[in-house]
Amino acid sequence: MSHGSFPMGVDEDATPAGRRKKRMRDRWVLLSVIGLVVIALLGVGVILGYYGKATKDALDSVTREPTLMPTATENRPEPVPTKTGESNPPLNLVLMGTDTRNPDDERGRSDVLMIMHIPGNRREAYLISFPRDYWVDVPGHGNAKINAAYSYGGPALTVQTLEWLLNIPIDHTAIVDFDGFMNVIDALGGVTVTNREASSSGGFSFPEGQVELTGESALQFVRERKNLSAGDFSRTERQRDVLKAIVSKLTSRGVLTNPGQFRDAVTTLAPNFTVDSGLDNGRIVDIGLGMRITGGDDIRSLMAPVDGIATSSDGQSIVEMNAQKLDELAEALRNDTMDEYYSANRDG
Repeated sequence: MSHGSFPMGVDEDATPAGRRKKRMRDRWVLLSVIGLVVIALLGVGVILGYYGKATKDALDSVTREPTLMPTATENRPEPVPTKTGESNPPLNLVLMGTDTRNPDDERGRSDVLMIMHIPGNRREAYLISFPRDYWVDVPGHGNAKINAAYSYGGPALTVQTLEWLLNIPIDHTAIVDFDGFMNVIDALGGVTVTNREASSSGGFSFPEGQVELTGESALQFVRERKNLSAGDFSRTERQRDVLKAIVSKLTSRGVLTNPGQFRDAVTTLAPNFTVDSGLDNGRIVDIGLGMRITGGDDIRSLMAPVDGIATSSDGQSIVEMNAQKLDELAEALRNDTMDEYYSANRDG
């Protein structure tokens, strides 16, 4: 029997060598996605060969931009200390998808806004969505919808707004061309999501239950809000569900063992990201080497706590925060106890 082959009925991954190989392969893919998506997986490990080259080429195509983070150091939250028993402090990354479809809006607004929190143990990642109409204090501008921070001062002011809101430092920022990002779904041969509420838009129908999405239909799926019972709340839930579906498909055995499909996926993914200049290839690898995420189930999804819809003093329809729950979220982020908060407040 030649080296690397296995008798009929024997699963290569079940052997000691196979398990080691699978761990390295999975960890490499997770590392790949931190650099390319900074969203979905965050992983670890380095292997040589085809995947290594495909991922390096993709990492090199990510745009770096020095203006995505606040430049002033005063009034920023204190660093979060490393939790007892852990080797690393938690990490917080802001993920933005911009809406520039309005030609009269030069800068646009942040149409997709999430914090990805990675705890010190590096075993999970938490995607925390913020509704676009979340009513917050925007530094220098008073109370406003959170997506207005982007139009007032770009990504740096959006980051500063979240830092003020939660009293945590943001480590890195990524802006996603969400339209282009959906193209990776076609490179993966489509993804499957569990649709929580039937809807139709853009010529597509999405029944309740398991739904197969292409890149085009996924874009309609994540944009929809007017025909959903919870409006923007439902939309942010769909956005997180699609991101998790991409993660699961990208790390599925079928894609991992298909070099051509894996290459197409990661090279489609990467050019749709602009990250802060501090998130260079070396930093990505440094973060990745510590990660212990092993698949889509380790990506945990929730929404910033809300009290419902209200009207501002100037007549705007807004989403009110639940101040008590927001304080609990901020405390969990600072104390590296998001596992406890998630267990008590999970929404999907």
